[in-house]
Amino acid sequence: MSLFADKYRVESTRLKNWDYSTPGIYFVTICTHLHNNFFGKVVDNQMIFSKSGQIAHDCLNDIPKHFSNLNILESAVMPNHIHALLNLSSPRLNFVETHDRASLPIRYQSYHYPRLAVKSNQTIPKIISQYKSTVTRLIKSKTIFFGWQSGFYDEIIANQQRLLIIQKYIQNNVSNWQKDILYSIK
Repeated sequence: MSLFADKYRVESTRLKNWDYSTPGIYFVTICTHLHNNFFGKVVDNQMIFSKSGQIAHDCLNDIPKHFSNLNILESAVMPNHIHALLNLSSPRLNFVETHDRASLPIRYQSYHYPRLAVKSNQTIPKIISQYKSTVTRLIKSKTIFFGWQSGFYDEIIANQQRLLIIQKYIQNNVSNWQKDILYSIK
C-alpha cells in the first residue's frame, strides 16, 4: 500500500498493461461493503436470498441481455459477494438499450486525459460498474442502506484446467460457505 494525501491507498488489483476488452474468460468476485450479508444466508447448503439478494441475482443473470458480446458461464450470489465467470467474445461494447436496467452509453473520449479514458472504457470494468450501479439503485429504492466494496477481484482464465477448477469452486461455493475466506456472520 502507498500513501496519498496522508491516507493509505489500496493499489489496483487489475493486471498492469492488460486490456480488459480483450476476448477471453474472466473470473470476477464483487464484495459487499464490509462484507455485510446483504444478499441473504446459507441454510442447509442452500442460498436463501433476501430481497437485495434476489435483485443482485436477477441483475447478474440479465447482464447478457444488455451486452451481446458477453456470456456468463457460471455464477453464484453469496450472502456478501458474487462470483461470475464472464466469457467476453469480442472487444467491442455491444449493448442493447433497455428501460429497466442500465446499458452502456456511447464511449466517452477525453482529450485531456486519454490514458484515463482508455482505462475507464475497457469492457469488463464497464460491465462491472454498470452491474454494481444498477443493483445499488434498485436495492436503495427498497431499503435504507446498501453498499459495495470498491473495485472487484478478477482473474483472467489462462487455460481449460483453470477454468474447470473455477467452475467447480463456484458450483460448490454454497455448500462450502463456512470454509469460505469471505464467510461472515455479520
